[in-house]
Amino acid sequence: MAQLVGAAAALCVLFSPTPGSATEPAQALIYAPLPLENASLTQARNQPLVELLARLLQRPLEMRLYPDHAALLDALTDGDVDLVELGPLPFLLARERMPDLRAVATFREADGRTDYRCVLVAPVDGLRALFQIAGLEQPLTLALTRRESTCGPAASFWLLAEHGIEPTAVQAAYEGGHGEVALAVLRESFMLGGVKDRVARDFHGLGLRVLAASQPVPGFVLAASPARLGAEERERLQAALLALPEDQRAMLQNGQHGFAPFECRLFARIEAMRALTADWLDQVEP
Repeated sequence: MAQLVGAAAALCVLFSPTPGSATEPAQALIYAPLPLENASLTQARNQPLVELLARLLQRPLEMRLYPDHAALLDALTDGDVDLVELGPLPFLLARERMPDLRAVATFREADGRTDYRCVLVAPVDGLRALFQIAGLEQPLTLALTRRESTCGPAASFWLLAEHGIEPTAVQAAYEGGHGEVALAVLRESFMLGGVKDRVARDFHGLGLRVLAASQPVPGFVLAASPARLGAEERERLQAALLALPEDQRAMLQNGQHGFAPFECRLFARIEAMRALTADWLDQVEP
């Protein structure tokens, strides 16, 4: 744990602002939102944010959609994306490839928090507690979001291990987005699924039960490549987002709950999840 705290401290230093350089005037920037299962909804959800960011930056801004985290990370590393929304694990993965990537702000959750939890869910008429797994005669099946998703294999295997369940005994498969995982569990195609806590709440009325929850993990991050967004522009953008009036937030879908300064204090937990679950990732069916 001391090593993880040290790593998190190093990340804090890495995330600090650096001197900027002149940017090319009037050149369109590219914003890439978090990949979701429905491209049309993703675009509609993010279009007001794109328009807001363009006004705040006083530069043209275009949205570009990517089918999954892997494609988005490749594009970001290749210099094709200037502003991006990333979950905590994808943000760490991006930073490993692109050390100069800078966090601008954190998206607040609906309750105002800047963190959330990953949960394991089951049908209301299925498993009632994780300790029941020990007595199962059939293999435990687990639906996961994408490999790079924070609430995917990293958090889900971590939660199983915390409850004494060996992930090597689990039959896990990727189902896509959080909503698709929830629906697969409700259809009882899987005994368990790993999703974000908000998604579990959304599907609770349809018969989804939470069996285990992680400790809080960092919230979603708006990050910028410094190649065409210098330190001064990033700082102005951050200040504007943190002070965004309520009437402007009300026009947004993504970002409607406001923004907060980036904090790295919870990233040690993500690193611990990655370290514990790394050896089990290859057992998941594509």
